Amino acid sequence: MIHIVNGDVVGNKIQGIDGEIIVWREMYDFGPLSLEWSKAEQIQRRAVFFEERLGIPSAFFISNCEKQNNLLNNISKKEEVVLWFEHDKFDQTMLMYLLTELSSKGFGKLSMISINQYPGIYPFHGLGQLSSEQLLALIDHKKEITMEQIREAVSGWNAYNSKDAEEIEKWIQTERHFLPFLLRVLKEHRSYFPSPKNGLNEVEYLTLQLIDQGVGHFNTLFNRVSKERVNDGLSDLLFAAILNELMKGKNPLLISDLPLPSYKLSPSNATLQLTTHGLDVLNGKKNRVDLVEINWWVGGVHLQNKSSC
Repeated sequence: MIHIVNGDVVGNKIQGIDGEIIVWREMYDFGPLSLEWSKAEQIQRRAVFFEERLGIPSAFFISNCEKQNNLLNNISKKEEVVLWFEHDKFDQTMLMYLLTELSSKGFGKLSMISINQYPGIYPFHGLGQLSSEQLLALIDHKKEITMEQIREAVSGWNAYNSKDAEEIEKWIQTERHFLPFLLRVLKEHRSYFPSPKNGLNEVEYLTLQLIDQGVGHFNTLFNRVSKERVNDGLSDLLFAAILNELMKGKNPLLISDLPLPSYKLSPSNATLQLTTHGLDVLNGKKNRVDLVEINWWVGGVHLQNKSSC
């Protein structure tokens, strides 16, 4: 039996379980994605992006991706593969990727431990909140992944990777939905596109609102946004990368007294403030796209503009 888990915390806590543990380390909830690229080209493009945005050394990123893909290739098709995943976007995008990969390689014995809540723990953010004993007990509740669920994951991954944002809408409306959380995640994925009204996505807008209300310390801000966006599975690194985009150029919407978290710097004691431009965007007087350049990815959609100011 092979267990694929969503991070080192869970991997460490289930040591001793029957079978081999593979910790999958990737962040498919953001960064460049396209099914038009070869696997090697996609890894290379993502490595460059994460080095620029998060300070992750590209050589390290590439090496990790190659190693874990080799692990998948070396699993016997006779093995049962158990996927440990939660309800949020971070996990569900990873689940789509892995089900697409495993099904393409001909694996027939796939099971899943999928969870969105646990008695006595609220708000429930993820498996890492559980003790080793609680996690190990979940193995008795694993469920076989059906062919309908695999087809949904594969079609969802194709739509998520499309450069046409309308493919997500089409998938939502026409696909038959069997996985417990994927439909909700891809519906909420749409909130990461900029609003025509102010050029901000919903996470950015919520963040500017909270800062305007006096919530400026990065860690407090991250906790507040995470509770509001509990289905996103936001990491502090992704949140920091989103905010850093708003601090670029001659007309930033935010300023910070210290660097935000990165691969080599976490956590952060930074305090953020709105600029006059940030206030104008928050109040609907200006549009972010006219002030701050956008060079970002939402699934397979590459958002780009050049600010005019």
